[in-house]
Amino acid sequence: MDTVTVIEKKTSSGYGFDGSHQVVLFNDDHNSCEYVIACLMSVFGHSVEMATKLMLEAHRKGKTIAQVERREDAMRHVSQLIAFGLNAIVELI
Repeated sequence: MDTVTVIEKKTSSGYGFDGSHQVVLFNDDHNSCEYVIACLMSVFGHSVEMATKLMLEAHRKGKTIAQVERREDAMRHVSQLIAFGLNAIVELI
């Protein structure tokens, strides 16, 4: 079973509430750009334009926020990304 990492960050407004979890996707050196785009489209239902934008941001900056959503959804989506061989975590914002 894959492990989903949840990072808690305290913000100026305190701890996040349900709906304030972000899925962070990290760049890697073993998946093609096209594969990452297809995974983002499959997991989140992103358009090809949005998935491409996110992939490029992860590629250039090392990571990107793929989605902000409820904890349960974020955990499920990170599990799906990990199952596809991508590197992602859930951050509480």
